[in-house]
Amino acid sequence: MMNFLRKHKVKIFLITIFGFLAGTFVGFGSYIFGSKTDFNTVAVVGKEKIPYKLYYSLYNSSLEILRQSGMEITDYLKTRTQNDILRSLVQDEIIWQQTKKYGVTVSDTELAADIQKYPYFLDDKGNFDVRYYYKFLNNMRFSPKEFETLRRKQIAANKLKVLVASAASVSKEELEEMKKENPDINEDYALQIKANRLLNDWFDDIRKKTKVEITLDKFQQN
Repeated sequence: MMNFLRKHKVKIFLITIFGFLAGTFVGFGSYIFGSKTDFNTVAVVGKEKIPYKLYYSLYNSSLEILRQSGMEITDYLKTRTQNDILRSLVQDEIIWQQTKKYGVTVSDTELAADIQKYPYFLDDKGNFDVRYYYKFLNNMRFSPKEFETLRRKQIAANKLKVLVASAASVSKEELEEMKKENPDINEDYALQIKANRLLNDWFDDIRKKTKVEITLDKFQQN
């Protein structure tokens, strides 16, 4: 099992990076495009820059995974991959900035525990092996600081999403209305729908208030 996870660790990692936002935020709003390309930055969210190095590493790794899976790497696929990664990185940064406003933090202890439980950093006995960790970072062309910053943002974002979603509630009247459209719906599922709507509305609101400038000249808005 461990050998399988390590063999596919880059694919699993990319799923981890982008998966936690998938299906949550359906709207994203418009962008402001910079007048000229900044070769060290792909976007500026508020006053924070998203480094080109991070974007480029994820982009290349994603294309390599697609190539190994047998997919033809067309111009359309390159553009779609580019757009998906850039949007995810921008979303990450927007939420990260909100975690600071809400006082959501991730301690060094939490971060270390998170990294040390990743299956593809464990040896055959289930113990964290720093050699696998650094080999992985080398393959991804990440420094420990870059990877750990990325994970800290993800953990904080998940905490904030739970906090926002916890405000959702479903009244008996709302549940009855939902049952008219779907008789099989139960209270838990109805609450999940309400939580997703709440998260979407929350994110849409903060997105509109956050200035996002794209400095990557080949980015195409879908």
